[in-house]
Amino acid sequence: MRIWLVSFLILLALTRGLDWLHHLSIPFPVLLLGGAMLSILSNESTLAGLPWMPRSQPSLPEETVAAQTLTSQTTD
Repeated sequence: MRIWLVSFLILLALTRGLDWLHHLSIPFPVLLLGGAMLSILSNESTLAGLPWMPRSQPSLPEETVAAQTLTSQTTD
């Protein structure tokens, strides 16, 4: 019985949300800007290889960072 109730409430929420989306109007330039941002964010790993984009440095494990910190402090 609980599954039926949850399924009904989810279906009701989806139909209400779809009805709300049909009445929503977004200006075309905002849609273009949003599409461009999604494109850039989805291809972020490809863009990192370009010469003018900085490459992200892989993070080191915490143990390696701690060991490097300890060795640099003892040699100073």
